[in-house]
Parts: sequence; structure tokens; C-alpha cells
Amino acid sequence: MFVWLRRLFVGVLALLGLVALVLFGTIYYAIDQLTPELPAQWRETALPERILLDITQTGALAETRANDPVALLTSGFDSQPTLVETLQAIDRAARDHRVGALYADLSHAEMGHAAAQELRDAVQRFRAAGKPAYAFADTFGEAGSASAVYYFASAFDEIWLQPSGDVGLTGFSMEFLFFRDALAAIGVEPQMFQRQEYKGVVEMLTRDGVSPPVQENYERLARSIFDQMVADIAAARSIEPAALRSLIDQAPLSSQAALQGGLVDRLAYIEAVRSAALSRAGADAVPTPLGRYARSQPDIQGEASDIALITGSGAIVRQAAGSSFSAETASSGRLVQAIDAAIADSDIEAILLRIDSPGGSYVASDSVMHAVGRARAAGKPVIAWMGDVAASGGYFIAMGADRIIAQPASITGSIGVAGGKIVVQGLLEKLGIGHDSVSIGRNALLYSPTQPLSDSGLEQFNAQLDRIYADFTGKAGQARNLDAAAIDRAARGRVWSGADAQAMGLVDDLGGYHTALAALRTALSLDPQAALNVVPFPPRKRPLDALMDNLGGDFFGILTQLQTLSRVMAALQPVLDQAAITLDPAPLHLPAPAAR
Repeated sequence: MFVWLRRLFVGVLALLGLVALVLFGTIYYAIDQLTPELPAQWRETALPERILLDITQTGALAETRANDPVALLTSGFDSQPTLVETLQAIDRAARDHRVGALYADLSHAEMGHAAAQELRDAVQRFRAAGKPAYAFADTFGEAGSASAVYYFASAFDEIWLQPSGDVGLTGFSMEFLFFRDALAAIGVEPQMFQRQEYKGVVEMLTRDGVSPPVQENYERLARSIFDQMVADIAAARSIEPAALRSLIDQAPLSSQAALQGGLVDRLAYIEAVRSAALSRAGADAVPTPLGRYARSQPDIQGEASDIALITGSGAIVRQAAGSSFSAETASSGRLVQAIDAAIADSDIEAILLRIDSPGGSYVASDSVMHAVGRARAAGKPVIAWMGDVAASGGYFIAMGADRIIAQPASITGSIGVAGGKIVVQGLLEKLGIGHDSVSIGRNALLYSPTQPLSDSGLEQFNAQLDRIYADFTGKAGQARNLDAAAIDRAARGRVWSGADAQAMGLVDDLGGYHTALAALRTALSLDPQAALNVVPFPPRKRPLDALMDNLGGDFFGILTQLQTLSRVMAALQPVLDQAAITLDPAPLHLPAPAAR
């Protein structure tokens, strides 16, 4: 009876999934066929003649758009642009005579310090074009630090703060949790190893506190990023660095204290700063969300060189090119496939490799680095552009590029290796769970979580880590033209800020997107002002194609994707509404987009 009920339940779920898939496919196909026939003003309403560019950021800006049917389906509406799309839009707005001013609501923004530097650079370029920029927040951190967000805000002409808000410019910190004793209490033994003394990634499992070498390394990293932040804010706000450090030590600051200290310009609510920004943008200016502005067709004068933007974001993993819905990992399969596609595409002249990754699989990282070498050998320059983090495996894939660009606050280096296994033998005994094994081969149980490492196993693990460390440092030395002594000073697991990494020879130039574009022009022997068409690569898939790829063409794969299908159906409502409009024979009269 139980088996029969289970089969019935599975069958019903499969049927529901199939119905949902067919319905989604039918609707999407109809919309896909009709959309090219829609009036251009429906597909993208013309931009106003005078614009106040509105950046209302919620959370952190994504590096890429997920290969997810829901994200692909809804991204054509008012979804938040990616970091690259934001940088491109601000730079374009600086040249656009229609854009009179920039306004940013940062009340709910989140970002790392390198991302803050990217955005600061873009705003400063916008201001250098003679256009004003206003920043607002209801509070910079409520019961929490908002140092990076305020750091970004300091690039604007004026910072407005709600009277009830605070300025949580509390500095820079790193915190760590250690689980050795807790794991020991439940009978779990981490058998982990590292190369060399500064490679502290496994210390959370093997120690009860930070080791002296790692403490020294992290203190240098924190000091470098903190000093950058202080210097940049002090210069932007015309505050003496010593006075700014004193304010930071008193933070979080009330709105009045922040105003008196010169950290903000005005205390007011959001409608006041919007009104002020509108008046500077022009009497007839219309607030235009940056997402809408970014989606409008840019005007590229003359020919432009096509650049493939390939992004590795998240942990680097060995994963086939046919990926799941998740965009939280940097799949070696997808990255290698993208690089090979860029090599094969005759229109692509160079590759901009964006890296925001703490590292991951050694084998996966090596696969990507090798693909980077193939691109260079094919005559297509590769510029590596680092995000908040490009460390360990993230640095591994960067070091094969023609040139490496990092923000001063990018966290990079960590040339080292760590590994091992977690042994749960004691936990099983505590739970009264017996275990046994049959094995043939001296190291057949090397990776077994129920068996501690034997002397032979210890020898094998250490030999493997030594081999990987030698390969990593050897390739880094060759790629960066550093001798063994210089690599030893830069490696041993040390983590660097971008500024310190440049001093150690691990990074070529400090800067962000704009600096990376300049490096691409140089690599292609182009004029410094030559137009570049930087496009995500490979091109994004249509929603239905992405859905079918994720299902793998397997009918029973529907069962494992029902949750995603339900999200797809929930997201279809606005599409259905718009589809109804397209089928209406009456003339199309759409309201103007509301100001936001």
C-alpha cells in the first residue's frame, strides 16, 4: 500500500510539473513570437529629454544575472542592474547631454570596500564631467556598521541624512569563529593541513584562536583597507585625517554629530533631497531609474571593438558546463566553455575576466587558467579585473592574464593550499552507530570520514599539498616574472590588499572598470578614446531555453525542479497582463512610468 501511494504521489507531482512546463512554454512562445511585432515605445519607452538619474540600491549589486528562468523572465522589467551595468550606465550618463544630475538613495545598500571604490570612481568621473551628484540615506547603519556604504557616499557632492538617522562609520573589522572544541565535544576530529603558516583558512577547525602569523597578516590587511578609507573620505569631505579618525572612534554618530563633524551636508527627509536634485538637473527633468536607463540602447558613434565580459563569481568548483540554477559558484566548466566560445568567435577581440572569488578547487582553477592561456595564444588579450575578493584560486585564474587590475581594497593573494578531511568516528561511537569496512589498496580509505588518517594517509596528504603548493608558486613566479625569493615573500598563504599586492608584484595596476578598459585598449593597440563594446559572454539565454537546459531534457527532472517552476508561474502574472495588452486590437496607450 505504501509503495502504491508513493508512486501515485510521484506521478501526480510529475503530471503537475509537466502541465506547468507546457503552460509556461506555450505562454512564453506566444510572447516571444509577438514581442518583435510590438511598437518600439512599448518595448522600451523613450527616455525623457532631461533626466535625473536615480540610483536606488537595495542590498549588494550582483556580479552577474543568474541563469535562472525567473531571473531571466523578470530582468526585462525594473530589476536592479548588475555592478557592471551600473558602472556602464553612470559612465554613459556622464557623456549624455540629457542627464543633468545623479541622485542615489543608499538607505538599504550593501557593498564591500572594493565595490565601494568601483562606484566611487564612477561617481567621481560623473562629477568630473561637470554634473552634480546627491547621496541620501535614512541612516547609514541601524544597530550595525555601514562604513563601506558611507565610503561610497563620500564621493558625492552632497550627503543628505534623515534627521533620525545615524552614521555608522565605525571602521573596518574581521571576525572569526572557531569550532575545534565544539567539534571535539561531539566526537568530530578535523584532520586538516596547510601550506604555509599564513594559510589560515582551516584554523577555524583546528584551533581555538587565530595563530600569530595569521593575526599579523590580517592586521596588515585591515590596516591597509582602513587607511585607504580614511585617506579617501578625508580628502572628499575636506576633513583632517586625525579629526576623521577621532570621529570614527566615536561612531556611530547621531545626525547632529555627523553634521557638526562635516560627515554630512544636510539633515532632511527623502523628498527634500529629491527636490534639490531635480532642481539641479533642470526644471523639466524626470527622475529615471538607473535600471531603465541602463536598458535603453546606448549610442555608440562609429565602430567599436567587441570585448567578452566573462565573470567568475563565488567559490571555484569543478562543475560541468550544463549548470544548475545557482549562480553562487564559479563553475570551471562554464568559465572554460565561455573562454573557448570567445576564442572561436571572430567578432570578439579580447576578454575582460571579472573575478570575485575567495578560491576553491585547485583542479578547477588550473582548468580556467589553462583556458586563459589558450585565449592569449589565440591572439585574444585577457585582462583580469578583480572585485572585492580574488584570492587563492581566484588569484590562480587571474595570474595567467596579460594584465591584472585590482582596486586598492581588493583582497587577493593567498598563494597557498589547505586541505584534509573531517573524521566522524568519535561522533558515531557517541551515537551508538557501528561502522566497518572492506578495503583493498593501501589508501582505499584515505578519504573515508569514518577512519582517521594512517601514517600512509598522512604521507599522501602532505605529499599532495606540497605538490600543489609547488605548482601554484611555480606558475605564479613564471606568470609574474618573480624569482623564488620574491614569490616566497608574496606567498606562504599571505593575504594582501590590492595596494599591497601591487607592491609585491602580484598586481599590475590599481583601479577598476575604467582602468581595465584602458588596459584593453593598450593590449589591442587602440586609441585611448576608442569605443569598446563590453558584453556579457556568452550571451544570456532566453527563459525557456534556460529552463530546458536546467531540466537537462529529462522528463523526470521536472520533479526536482517543481519549486523553481512554481516561482516561474508566480512571476508570470505581469507577463500575462502585458500579453493581454498585446493581443488587444485597440490602440496601445501605456501610462508614462512613475517617478521613483
